Amino acid sequence: MTTSATTRPRAAGAASPPTASARTRAASSRTGSVLRWAGLVVLCVIVLFPVYATLATAFLPAGDVARGDLLPDPRRMTLDNVRQALSVIPLLQQYLVSVAVTVLQTGAQLITGSLAAYALVFPAWRGRTAAFAVVVATLAIPGESVVIPNVETVSGLGLRDTVVAIALPYLCVAYPVFLLRQAFTTLPREVWEAARLDGAGHLRCLAHVVVPMTWPQLVTAALWSALSAWNGYFWPLLITDSAAHRTVQVGLAQLVAGEFGAPGVIYAGTLVVLAPTLLLVLLGQRFLVRGLAARIT
Repeated sequence: MTTSATTRPRAAGAASPPTASARTRAASSRTGSVLRWAGLVVLCVIVLFPVYATLATAFLPAGDVARGDLLPDPRRMTLDNVRQALSVIPLLQQYLVSVAVTVLQTGAQLITGSLAAYALVFPAWRGRTAAFAVVVATLAIPGESVVIPNVETVSGLGLRDTVVAIALPYLCVAYPVFLLRQAFTTLPREVWEAARLDGAGHLRCLAHVVVPMTWPQLVTAALWSALSAWNGYFWPLLITDSAAHRTVQVGLAQLVAGEFGAPGVIYAGTLVVLAPTLLLVLLGQRFLVRGLAARIT
């Protein structure tokens, strides 16, 4: 007698059980995800630990810093290190000098960069490609190679040991010109031509047509100029003589040299000097990302 095995037909739409290869791929995907998150956590700890150590040391009493206590008791945190850092050097006066240099240098670089970029893009004139090549070539010139001529020029003008002397060599630099020129090339030329046909001059076209259409790149250039001006060290040290006319970066170096045995004071001064740049980057991060992610040719 023969027997026949009958199978129940599978219901339509029923999911088939996962195969061994599918389960292996799913397990590998979960393992890869866990490893990626673990790597990100490790990298975050590596990056953020110096920031935490700076904050903790800046507000810890000297005795806790000497013991290496990096888990401070909030009840023991103090502002004595900040007050001492402000009294050791004229940090507030140097703050005002740095703010003045940053505003002057950033404003001048945006104006000169916008004018130069406009001239390199919109008006048709012979030699503008060669002129742009010269501008780009200056990016490869080390700043130290022109220090002596700059010192002689500024000293000859009688501007040594002044705010103007610190900002004067950097009123026009190549990078904002390059960045804005690349941004201006993405604009429709028909818009500029229409404005010119309506009787608008070059300055009016720049101010009312070109600049409003490229403000993310302008903000990016402004952030770069401001950070460069604020973090400048070698030239302000070289061209100034009195502590009251120097910038905060030079003052911080003097603080490190004079207070080597007081790490809390040094970290407090570092935190005070670093705070404006962090605030500037956080406030302008959205514009910075948009400016750098914009399509340029």
